[in-house]
This record gives sequence, C-alpha cells and structure tokens, in this order.
Amino acid sequence: MIKQKNLFVVRALIAPSYSDPTFTSSKVTEVLCGETVKILDTNKDWLQIEQNDGYISWLKSFYGTFETRPFKPDCIAMDKSVLPFGTYLKYENNNLLSVNNERYGSNLSRTNYGGNPKPENLIQIARTLLGCPYRWGGKSSLGFDCSGLVQSVFFACGMSLPRDAWQQSKFFNTSKIEGVDSKAGDLHFFGESGKISHVGISTGGFNLIHCQGWVKEESFENNKSGNKKLRDIYMHTCSVAVNLNK
Repeated sequence: MIKQKNLFVVRALIAPSYSDPTFTSSKVTEVLCGETVKILDTNKDWLQIEQNDGYISWLKSFYGTFETRPFKPDCIAMDKSVLPFGTYLKYENNNLLSVNNERYGSNLSRTNYGGNPKPENLIQIARTLLGCPYRWGGKSSLGFDCSGLVQSVFFACGMSLPRDAWQQSKFFNTSKIEGVDSKAGDLHFFGESGKISHVGISTGGFNLIHCQGWVKEESFENNKSGNKKLRDIYMHTCSVAVNLNK
C-alpha cells in the first residue's frame, strides 16, 4: 500500500503563508526552510497547512515538496546576513555607508551604481542569488518574485528594465528569437492565454535561472529532467544582445 503524501517540507529559505489561497490576501505567517507541515486541504496549487504550533494558513506549493515522512532536524541556524542584495549604499573614506549612516567597512561584495551595461555579468550575478526565497512583489535577496529577480540582476549590471514580466516582454518585443537559440542573459517568457505571467534568465538554450518558490537553475527542455510545467506555458524568448546593439 502506497502511503499518502499528506506532509509538505519547505525547501525555500522562507515561505510566506497567507490567510487565503492567493497572494493578494493577507500574509499571516512564515514557514521556514526544513519545516514540515501537515496538509489539510488544497486549492489548485495552494495548500491549506497546519504548523506544529497549530496555526492554519495557505501556502503556495512551489515552496517545497510533498512527503510521507517529516524532515527531522538536529539543530537550527543562528547566523544572519549583513545586508540584502540590492541595498543602496554610499562609499566614503574607505567605508560603505547606509542611508542611516551605518558603517560596513569596504569588503562587502558590491557593484557600482549606474555605469555602462555589462550583460556579460548577468549569469554570474544571478548565480550568487540561487536559493533566495520567492516573495510576492520581492526584489531583494530577502525575497524575489520572478520579474523582481530579473529587474534586480539587470540593474546590478547597469541595465534598467520595467518592473513586471509583461512589461519586460514588451520592452524586448522587437528582439524575439527561438528559445533553443537563446544565449546566456536572454529572457524566456511564460504564460497562458496570451498573458505573460513568468520570466527567467536564459543560461543558454532552454536552460534558465528563475524564481519559482526560490531562485533556482533548471531546464524546460522536452526531456525527463526538464520542468514540464514551465514547458507547457512557454511563450517566447527575447534576445538581450540584439536589443542592446540597436
């Protein structure tokens, strides 16, 4: 007899949970990486869950995996990062300063604000963000949504893009190419019924870095290891290089 997978283990660093099965409802709590929750009900790709403290809320299913057994931790993390990716800083007297005049020395990883476009750095920077959690409306390493990740990575490379995925598609609309021909740094767009709802940065061909549950690197090629859900809603690809060279 096959055991029913009535447990869910969160694999994103943070999974926000909501009062109703929609991102537009109120966020009520968070489920942490490695936490196991009980599934009470489902609504499409949303799960009604119960945490160990008895709290009940709704969680998007792309934050983790369905399991028959809980993850059993031995300890909890006590570390924290210094500053989230995307924080605006000043550089004075060999010190990095926040808008609140907090000093961080000069050894933090950073890039210049503005400057010439550097598309050759897109994948390198995007890969430093692998594992960052998904957050509706997010655009920092504390949490990205799909288009927030794209906008933030491009901005760090000296390129300003619109905020939402459909706007980004429109921005590059005149440089559409075949997905299989995409180069590293191009953009893959996804959606249904002609409406763009998701975007990812190509690493070449049908491979990409995108934020869905968390920032991940995968493929939507038509093979066993490809992400079939992405492949089913693939719409088009746009060349970033073509746009920059106009």
